Amino acid sequence: MPFIDIKASCPISQEQELRLKTGLGEAISLIPGKNESHLMLAFADECRMWFAGSQEGPIVMVHTAIYGSAAPETVSRLGSQVVELCKEVLGAKQVYFKLAQTTDWAW
Repeated sequence: MPFIDIKASCPISQEQELRLKTGLGEAISLIPGKNESHLMLAFADECRMWFAGSQEGPIVMVHTAIYGSAAPETVSRLGSQVVELCKEVLGAKQVYFKLAQTTDWAW
């Protein structure tokens, strides 16, 4: 089960959330064996965030966790696609993407 947690310094409208949900559902399929059918998403908007000593933004942090592992080139492609999606949908100026890979997961 992949999990993507997005924290943004800006408001996220329902329309933007739907666009992000759709784009993230497509992006996660870049990892073999992963797809939207088991994808869990969380959105937190209007977070107080700082980047390089400034609150100029929007600023976005994307934490992603997957069960198993993915090749480095796959992680890079996924990260690039997610960063561009956040820039496009939220107008983000700064976006960080982090992927955690684990076999220690229960559900």
